[in-house]
Amino acid sequence: MIVVGLLAAVFLGYLGWLAWAALAYPIPLSYNLRSLWQRKVATISTAGAIALVVGIFVVVLSLAQGLSKAFVSSGRADQAIVMRSNAQFELNSSIDRGQVRILKVHPLVAKDADGPLVSAEVVVIKIFQKSDGADTNVTVRGLEPTGIRMRPQVRLVQGRWFRPGLSEVVVPRKMQLRFTGMELGRNLKMGGRDWEVVGVFDGGGSSFDSEIWSDVVDVQQAYKRESFSSVLARLDTPERFKAFQASVDEDKRLKLDAVSEKAYFTELTKSGDPIRILGNLITLILTVGAIFAAMNTMYASVSGRTKEIGTLRAIGFRRREILASFQWESILLCGLGGVLGAFLALFANGIQTGTTSFQTFSDVTFAFTITPVLMLEGVAFSLVMGLLGGFFPAWRASRTPLAEAMKG
Repeated sequence: MIVVGLLAAVFLGYLGWLAWAALAYPIPLSYNLRSLWQRKVATISTAGAIALVVGIFVVVLSLAQGLSKAFVSSGRADQAIVMRSNAQFELNSSIDRGQVRILKVHPLVAKDADGPLVSAEVVVIKIFQKSDGADTNVTVRGLEPTGIRMRPQVRLVQGRWFRPGLSEVVVPRKMQLRFTGMELGRNLKMGGRDWEVVGVFDGGGSSFDSEIWSDVVDVQQAYKRESFSSVLARLDTPERFKAFQASVDEDKRLKLDAVSEKAYFTELTKSGDPIRILGNLITLILTVGAIFAAMNTMYASVSGRTKEIGTLRAIGFRRREILASFQWESILLCGLGGVLGAFLALFANGIQTGTTSFQTFSDVTFAFTITPVLMLEGVAFSLVMGLLGGFFPAWRASRTPLAEAMKG
């Protein structure tokens, strides 16, 4: 820890000195910046290579960002998911009808004009074929009409909502882009039945964009389920969750656990850990390659300008001034590439993709999400590459003997 602190102090001190040198030594710095314009081909090729690296870096990070957004936007702080004791996810939970009746009359549950805001739900997994021909698991959620009202981020965009007893389903619009046979009016094969697609909904970027919805009783009958997977309950305020959780836990008739819906979906974001690990690995490889590319470019630049360096030394500029000017040249070159790469990454923003959640073992649909923060991280990444990749060539330029430099 002490070593890390010392290295950080040295690094920050060097950055501070560079910032001061940019103001204190403007003449050699302006020479280096003008040289970028004079060497257009080398500048464009190097900036383009850095832009490609930064673009890939931002796009990889946007995968995890999109997956996290899909889960985080799904939960509400004033809603609780009730499951079997010690069950982490809905798939391995079971709640009987008697327990559901008790929860529907719980005094802490909110009500509207139609009654208690409680939805008994069942979750099953069905294999569907994607547009590329590959098979994957898809979550099928059976829910009560109340469950639709309790998810305001979900809105119907085509057709109508399913009706009980008719084997009808509604599908997410984003899933239609990735799976075959989910068009409005088509039939899906599930649980030995034909289910008509009567509606298309938009989940607002939430994890519900990865689920097919139908009536809870229909799904139970088709899959021969006597029990429910979970119960979604809304409370009057988020502050009542603790009291509701304690009440459910202490009620001997229930023997169930209540978890905040927001916390439940936050836990599901761990399914993005493999993507983050892969992203970090790719970032490490790209960083090393980009630093060497910047270093190679700057070494070539220094080697081709030894007479100019000698002239600067001859007219009185000191080594530290030349070091700072060449270091800033490298930083600016990589910074230009970083800005270009960050904007190039925007072309991937909103593109739909999917992955398998290791928690639910089902497909999760999400979009590449390029945010301003990710773009700034990409630019910062390029500046670090410029700083590290340009230091040794800049050091070499500043240490070139005057007589050798004048000879060229």
